[in-house]
This record gives sequence, structure tokens and C-alpha cells, in this order.
Amino acid sequence: MISRTKRFGAAAAAAAIALTAAACSDGGGGQDATSMEEENVDSITVWHTGDATQLPMIEAVGKLFEEEHGVKVEVEAIDWADAHAKILTAIQSQDGPDIFTGGLSWGIEFGELGGLVDLRQYETENLESNVIDGLWQSIESPGGELYGVPLNMTTYSMYYRSDILEAEGIAVPATWEEMDAAITELQGAGYATPFAATWEPIGWLDWFNYMHQAGGTLYSEDCSEVTIDSPEVALGTEYWAKRFSEQNVPTDQPDLGAGFSAGEYVFATGGSWNYDTLTVGFPELAGKWSSAPLPAGPANAGSFIGGNVMGVMAQSEAPGTSAAFIDMVYSDAGVDAMLTTAAENNVLWLPPRTDKVADTHLDDANKQALTTIFETSVGPPNCTGWEPSSPDVQLALQSIVLEGVPVEEALANAKTAMEANQ
Repeated sequence: MISRTKRFGAAAAAAAIALTAAACSDGGGGQDATSMEEENVDSITVWHTGDATQLPMIEAVGKLFEEEHGVKVEVEAIDWADAHAKILTAIQSQDGPDIFTGGLSWGIEFGELGGLVDLRQYETENLESNVIDGLWQSIESPGGELYGVPLNMTTYSMYYRSDILEAEGIAVPATWEEMDAAITELQGAGYATPFAATWEPIGWLDWFNYMHQAGGTLYSEDCSEVTIDSPEVALGTEYWAKRFSEQNVPTDQPDLGAGFSAGEYVFATGGSWNYDTLTVGFPELAGKWSSAPLPAGPANAGSFIGGNVMGVMAQSEAPGTSAAFIDMVYSDAGVDAMLTTAAENNVLWLPPRTDKVADTHLDDANKQALTTIFETSVGPPNCTGWEPSSPDVQLALQSIVLEGVPVEEALANAKTAMEANQ
């Protein structure tokens, strides 16, 4: 997540970037679609937003690509804190990689600036047939352009100490009401902090789950109206906020593994990387924990899904070659290479194809949990103004928890900021 200062600093340059990019882009990279054969390049470059532990998976597909097409794929990791500004600068200077990866909303944001190729110029059947609906709705622009597709996925799961629930005679909660009852019972049994949130506890990502489960949306379907002040969003926000005021959920980022190991937490929500955190980092918990979908709200089941989007930069001299590499990421051979490499490196890698979850190194129970989670997962809105608005929503939510600002007032403040970015 980029800080507010850095986000606004990058946004200040957006107008100049838009003018520069528009001058060399007609909405599809500024040129007619070219094929890999026509381009005849020796190499392409990828800037991957994330840490170096993720590079081997991309490089594994790059090796296949080089073996099949004779084109080397050079991959560089860039830090989340700097990536957004760095890619915007590359768009402005016309001096960047062939492919970038970054936040799911970045594809539409950068594409609308003219900085990315519309992948619909190329063969996208393999992509469209494999991206889950909850993500497709986040990556396709309101105008129908496809500026980026998922490279990998990260979603919220609910982790729980199965041995403690069994000892207390508590079933795994499937609804808000059942979760409230379980927390009350555990607190009565002496667990002061039975529930923890481990992925931005007072940020918009965690809140998004409850907002969606209550039936809320951030925008109307056509992105013309901001709907964050709807009764449904208010309901989800009230439920989200009461966890901190009434259920002793920590507002800071807790250590899930240590808390689980000590028996301090019985339930926790968090990103899918925690499967490896618990398995590898805390072997003493083997057989004592499992996972499930987040409890369903009054309107919906489901949880936020994120990950990296990948797209082709408009200034690339090899857009057809780059699009062909992205297609290979979605192929059986490409996904298998990523999963094999991830297993060798003891890293959970969730590829963009949910049919391949069964091939990860998770145990059967957690594979089934993730498969179910993906069926109802929902990504961020595809509206152009969302990315610059997210810091303001974050501040509004924090004001509810940390300053006691009424929900309706905070959501109204968020709506004003979001409308200014439309």
C-alpha cells in the first residue's frame, strides 16, 4: 500500500503523464498490434512489484518462454513502497519495462493514462476463460479495455485453532451471528482476545469484506455514482467497527503465528500467505489449526481477493512478444512451472487459475477451503477514480475506530473525497 503522501505526489504528475502518454497512444499502445515474429526481439523485461522470493516463479515461466521462442525474460523486483511512482515515471519518460506487475487497480489506472496496451488486441481467450468472475470484474475497465490480468492471487481466509474449538465444543462459524456467539463463548471461557485481524486491521482491505458481506458497494455498476454512504455499507461498517470496540480485536498488526501458538487467538482473518506462515514457521501447531471461508453476512458470502496484475507497457517495442509471455503464464505448462518452483522454494503461490489450487502443496482441507473461498471472492472496484480514493477511505475508516467519528459522518467524508476523483 502506497502512503498518502507518495500517492498524492504521484497523482500530481498524472496530468503531465496523461498528456505525454496520450500523444503516443490511441488506447491500444499507440500502434497496431504486432506479432512476436514481426518484432523479432532477443529479450523482454518485467518489473515485478513484490519481494525477491516471488521472482523464481516468474523466472520459471521465463525459462519455458526462452526455450520455446528464443526470447530471454529478465525479471526485476521493485518494492511496493516505490513501485507506483516508479511505474508512473516510466510511463512519462517512455523508458520502462515491457511488462509491469502491481496492484489490481493499477491496470485500469495506468491504462486510462495511456500507459498500457489493451490486451484485447491480442489473443485473450486463454485469459478470459481462466480468470474468476470476482477478479474479472475488477480488471476490465468500464469501457471494456483489458489493460492487465492477474499474475497471482491473494485472498482473505479465516484461520482457527481447531483443537481449541473442539475442546470448547464450538463449531466453525459460518455467519456473522455464529461468529459473534463463538467470540462471546470464548471470552466467557477466559480467552481475552479470541479474534484477530492480520491484514490491515483498520484499513480498507479488511473492512471491504464486511462491506461486501452486508450487500454494499463502493460505486454503482457503471461507476457513475459513489455508493459508499448506502445503508448496506453503513451496516457492514458498523459490524466491522464493533469488533474493535466490543470484541477486543487488536487495532495493530498482530503476530498470527505467535498468537496462535500461545493460544491467545482462536480465530484470525488474514491473507493466504499465512498458510505458509503457520505451516513452516510454527511446526508445533501441526494438526491444531485449519482454515475456512470468512463468515457470511446478511447479504453475501465472500472475501476480498487481490494479488498482482500484469500488463504490457505502451512504450514497449515488443508488445506482441510480451502478450505472448502473459499468455504462457496462463498455460498448463506455465502454471505447472510456477507451482513446481514454489514448492521447491517452500512458498505458497496461488496462480491466476483457480483450477490449479489442487496442485498447490497445501493439505486437502485447506485446498478445499481456498477453492470455496475463490468461488465467492470479490476484487476491488474497476472504477477509474478508486485508486486515488483509497487513501481517503482508509483515513475515514481509521477515524471511526481511533477517533470515534460516527459511521455516517465518516462515510460521508469518504464519499466527498471519492466524488472529487471521479
